[in-house]
Amino acid sequence: MLTAPSPLNRSTMRKSLFLGMLLMAVTALQAQRVTRSYNHMPLPRVLTDLDNSSRQYTINFIYNELEDFTVTADIRSRTIPEAVREALGFYPMRMAVGDSLIFVECTQKTPAKVIGHVVDQHNRPVPFANVALLNPSDSSFVNGGVTNDGGDFVIPCTRQRILLRVSFVGFGTYYKLVSVGHLGTIRMKPDPYTLKGVTVKGNRRVVKNAVDRLQYLVNNDPYTKGMNGIEVMARVPMLNVSDENVAIVGKGSTHIMLDGHILEVSSEAVKAKLRSLKAEDIERVEVITIPPAKYKAEANAGYINIVMKRDQSKGWSGDVTMEVQRQYKWTTRPAVNLNYASRKFEMTASGNMSLGYVYNRQTSVYDFNDGHQRTSDRVSSIYWPMYGASVIMKYHASPRLDIGLMANLDADRMRIDQTDMTIEQDTTRTTTHQPATFNSNISTTLYADYQLDSLGKTMSLNYNFFSGHDPVVNENTSVTNGISESLRSQSHNLYQIHALKLDFALPFKSVTLETGVSYSYMTNKTGITIHNLIGSDWQKNTNESNDFNYYEQNLAAYVSARKELTKRLQAQVGLRYEYTLTKGRQLTLGQTDRNHYGRFFPSVHVSWQPKDGHNIGLAMNCGIERPNFDDLNPWRLYTTVNSYTTGNPYLTAAYTRNSEVNYNNGKGLYLVLYNDHGHDEQAFNITFNADGGQVSQPVNGVSHDKTGLYATYNRSFFGWMSLQAEGEVYYHDARSDSRSSQAPMHGWGRRVSGKLSFLLNRAKTLNASVTFGREFSSYFDMRRTSPSSILYGSVSYSCLGDRLKLHLSGGDPFRWRVNHTTSRYTGFTAYNSFDGHARYISFRATWSFGGKRVKRVYHDNRDTESQRAK
Repeated sequence: MLTAPSPLNRSTMRKSLFLGMLLMAVTALQAQRVTRSYNHMPLPRVLTDLDNSSRQYTINFIYNELEDFTVTADIRSRTIPEAVREALGFYPMRMAVGDSLIFVECTQKTPAKVIGHVVDQHNRPVPFANVALLNPSDSSFVNGGVTNDGGDFVIPCTRQRILLRVSFVGFGTYYKLVSVGHLGTIRMKPDPYTLKGVTVKGNRRVVKNAVDRLQYLVNNDPYTKGMNGIEVMARVPMLNVSDENVAIVGKGSTHIMLDGHILEVSSEAVKAKLRSLKAEDIERVEVITIPPAKYKAEANAGYINIVMKRDQSKGWSGDVTMEVQRQYKWTTRPAVNLNYASRKFEMTASGNMSLGYVYNRQTSVYDFNDGHQRTSDRVSSIYWPMYGASVIMKYHASPRLDIGLMANLDADRMRIDQTDMTIEQDTTRTTTHQPATFNSNISTTLYADYQLDSLGKTMSLNYNFFSGHDPVVNENTSVTNGISESLRSQSHNLYQIHALKLDFALPFKSVTLETGVSYSYMTNKTGITIHNLIGSDWQKNTNESNDFNYYEQNLAAYVSARKELTKRLQAQVGLRYEYTLTKGRQLTLGQTDRNHYGRFFPSVHVSWQPKDGHNIGLAMNCGIERPNFDDLNPWRLYTTVNSYTTGNPYLTAAYTRNSEVNYNNGKGLYLVLYNDHGHDEQAFNITFNADGGQVSQPVNGVSHDKTGLYATYNRSFFGWMSLQAEGEVYYHDARSDSRSSQAPMHGWGRRVSGKLSFLLNRAKTLNASVTFGREFSSYFDMRRTSPSSILYGSVSYSCLGDRLKLHLSGGDPFRWRVNHTTSRYTGFTAYNSFDGHARYISFRATWSFGGKRVKRVYHDNRDTESQRAK
């Protein structure tokens, strides 16, 4: 017999039901969610990472069963079981979930596997392609799978040989008889008949932001096909390319890296290396405008990191390039690159030459406050053959240890003939001949990278040796009012740098740490011998000859922490300490000068995504600018028999502070609001002697403040045309104290530029571009540059399956690229005009051979001081 519940029982039941529902709701709300991004990461490392981040579950698996499977996935706000399922994807895996235990195992335990990577004609991964393993005798089905988000597949197989079939909508089906194992990259070709008139349009993001850098995804920009590295740089926001010099907008110095390896070579050798790179081999370009604590605390400096594509294909590959350019005279630039990869050993070697002339004209006018004027018209003809070679070798000693060697050699034999006509009270004609001397620099690095665990914790040890030898011989003859004087100067310069670095990358559950220490020891042994022609004999001038030795030691330590605060907010903070000891010895005078200084350098980076595709970044750091070696040398570098530039052994370091706010809307618009401030920076004092000689010497005492807004916008039209527009406006204010003779310089700088690019055929193998830019005014240090314009264009064509690439370019047809600068000093104003004869036409052909996707190998060399020796 049923009875109705009493009012008390009904109340108790309602309370119990309410408490139960509340408990369930609280439990659901407290379910832990994770956000992760994995790129080609081995599945055991992914599962270990999720296990370490879980407070509720323990994930069990057998490491050796899963180590061949890789994961490429963006996991957003998932529970631990959901994250594990998403990581497993379509792999042959079984997953069991209990109250606190997740068990993962491979359902096909065959040790042999077919492993590959599927890409399209632009080297972009093809996700969810169907992969079938067929019996070669009758095409019967043996096994199959699907590629993941990164285009990777791993399929267990018991046979030694198999017929591979890969298919995906819009591509022709791929067939190949293969041996079981690593297949490398499989490139799918478009099938124009598959979609039968259906057109699918979509835009892939070309620019995105990491917490401390901007990333330009070369793969996603079809207009880069056939370009070399310098031409790719011209399409990257925040980069300015002028006369093949690549610089970050608003930065005093720019360092270029390949996969983190700084190119420790001369500026001309950097250009040669960038020319040798092909856009098809570059994955992305990273622009680091505010370097974090990991990098040297350098004043107002930025870094460009070129990340090369990494592929597991084995064997040989390479390319040969020949470029001819007509500027003042013909220049030829042959280059060759060779790559080899095996299971244990990898190598990349390259060689290049540049054989040609440089011609320029410099006109200087000095207006003095007393009304008189001094002019100088200097014409230089330079024969400048350059040679370069580099090799990088890596040996995989064990699954956790890589050891390697990197070496670079650059040399030139520059010969200069120069004529200078100076007019003041008298007329002086000076001719300078600089015979060709062999100049060279060598950089060698030994390194070892050790993986501390399976979660990505690594230790890197680097030793770098740099040696530069730069002898110069000058022979000057000046004629004034019929009286002739001759002077000969011989100088030697030997730079040596030893640098040792130990770095750790330590990703933990809640934060990623980077820390390290470094030590560098530098020597700069230089000297100059002056001879005057007395009658028919050369006699040594002991008053002006000098030998100078400089020694410097730098010790540094840093720590940096990066954390994902929320799903859309990341932060990175760092602190670096650098301590410097210097000693300068003037051997001729028997004088020794010592100095030492140390300081902390903080850095902060914040990245916030207010909504999908949009990013707002905030960054700040502090830096130090140490004097260049040449600026410390007290000896004289003569340009005429009585005009010279001399160094200053009493120069001290300058300090800067840099900050910026940037915005990226994910649709082509990128904005940067920046400020940089410098204190006790260097300037050049210019004085005039009674004999009419002009003397320049660096001194401290300059401070500057610069605030500006930079904007760039990229947009594609009609599927075959792209517009890239950029502009910058800033206010520059530079002042000096009593140590400098330069007067204050301030004003507004403004510039705009636009580039139109065209895809001229359906296969996107023929493209063209035209660029126009106008610099209305610009300011740098204590100088103002007058308005000027640029105009250049190019046409590129790829054929024979992208094996042959042809490129025709030209620039400055109307001779607009002439720089006019103004500097003000105590007692006079200097106007300078420099014409580098920038008009040119160039043709380049590159032939690729061997395996198309054999990997190129690069390595992170961190940083050294060798840039100061250039």
